[in-house]
This record gives sequence, structure tokens and C-alpha cells, in this order.
Amino acid sequence: MANTDDASTGVVQRIDAWLDEDMSVRRAGIVYVVLGLYFAFLLLPIVYMLLASFTSQDFLFSPELIPSLSDLTINNYVSVLTIGEFQRYFVNSTIIAVATTALVLTVGILAGYSMSRFEYPGRRGLLYAFLSTQMLPIVLILIPFFLLMYDLNLIDSHLGIVVAHSVIGIPLGTWLLKGYIDDIPESLDEAAMMDGGSRFDVLVRIIIPLSMPGIAVAGFYTFILSWNDFLLVSILSQTEATRTLPFGLQLFQAQNAVAWNLLITAAIITMVPVVLLFALAQKWVVEGLASGGMKGM
Repeated sequence: MANTDDASTGVVQRIDAWLDEDMSVRRAGIVYVVLGLYFAFLLLPIVYMLLASFTSQDFLFSPELIPSLSDLTINNYVSVLTIGEFQRYFVNSTIIAVATTALVLTVGILAGYSMSRFEYPGRRGLLYAFLSTQMLPIVLILIPFFLLMYDLNLIDSHLGIVVAHSVIGIPLGTWLLKGYIDDIPESLDEAAMMDGGSRFDVLVRIIIPLSMPGIAVAGFYTFILSWNDFLLVSILSQTEATRTLPFGLQLFQAQNAVAWNLLITAAIITMVPVVLLFALAQKWVVEGLASGGMKGM
């Protein structure tokens, strides 16, 4: 038994020596290979979806995995983008997601600044209440939420869906932004006010520019939340005038058949705005996620 332990210890020591800090190239190579395999496993379904969106329905049911050049076509995209209902759903999703993001960021910045810089009764309890809303599934509040929106005459309206998404996004957005604003020294506020600036000037000229990573993270989270939502829209939208892209994916499902090539193509188109948004705000989003905003009170 002692010999086995000695052998195991020797193997561990040899591995540690092989991955010594001085061998940075070898260590980096191993890390990148492992990460490459991991992300290849995660991205493989998306890559297959992208390839399948350029093929016909017949190819999807063939035993081949990789299409040849003769199998590639853009007819799927032409068919999906020329459907009037899908175009309307795309516009609805854009309007609702952009409006929700703007509302959540506006309220979140103001509330986060207030909770970070001022002490008042109920402040700590409000922060806990915001955080507790993220611990319950949305399905628990669907019925009372629907009745409330019905009493407010907000059923089947863009405003009603924006309000619903904002109710979900504001608590976490406020919590995140408060954490970033806490990191900004209050001495900057005092210096600006000594120079004649108001609280609004401090917020616009100092707090917001220095909090851009946090704003990017909160905005990106809110946009995805609104863009991908199906549950709240399913109870608040009654007609095609307010339905969004998750509903648009149902256009390609009949009672006894599914147009898989068109459904996959529509899913790819639905992903594009989120990917483009991340590409545009990547620097701020990555910086915000790296620095972190979930801090104590």
C-alpha cells in the first residue's frame, strides 16, 4: 500500500514539474486545447443550425451531416423574410426590447444612484426586496399579474408588454448599477458640486460615464430578457399586432408537420440582433462582467 502511495505521489510531482510556471508555452497550449474542445462542444449545435439554414428540407432528413456546395441555397432566408407575419413580429420584438431596455436603464440608473449616495428609511429593505424578486419563478405571478394588467387596460398593447418586461428587469438592473456606482468615489461628487454642479450634473457628467461597463451589462441582460421572452407575451398578447419573434417560430409548425428548414432559419435570424448587440458592446460588457457589480450593501 505504501508503494502505491509513493507511486501516486511521484506521478503528481512529475505532472507538477511538467506544468511548472517556467513552462508557460506548454501550460498555455494545454489550457487552449481544453478550452477549444469545450467551446467546440458548445458551439457544435449552433454551427449545425447555421449550415442547416442554407439547405433544403430533404437534406435535413438525409444521412449526411455536412452539406456539399450543391446543397447550399438561400431560399430559406428568402422564404422566411418575405412572410408578412414574421416581419411584423420582428418589428414588434425590436420596439419592445429597445423600449424595455431604455426604461430599465433609466429607472435603474436613477434608483441605483439614489441607493448608493443617500441614506433613507427603508433603503436596505428595498434592496432586499429587489433581490428577492429574482428568487421566484415568473409563472407564480402570472394570474395576478394578468388580472392587474387587465384592470389597467394594458392587455394586447406594446406598452403592457414593455411594462411587464421592465417589472422583471428593473430589480436586477438596479442592483447591478448600484454596485458599480458604489465603486465611484463620493469625493468626485463633492468636487463637482463645489464647482457649482448640481446633482443632475454629477449624475450625467460623472456617474454615467464611469458606470458604462455596468450600464452595458444591465442593458445587455435586459435586451436579451425582453427579446427572448415567450411566457409573458403569451398571456399579454392577444393578436398579431403585438406578438413577438418567439411566436414567429410557430408560423412554421403545422398540426401534422414542421418545416424544419424554415424553423431553423427563423431561429438563426432571431439570434442575429443579440449577436450584433454583443459585438457592438463587447468591450463594455466584458469589462463589466469582469469587474462585477453584485456587491454588498
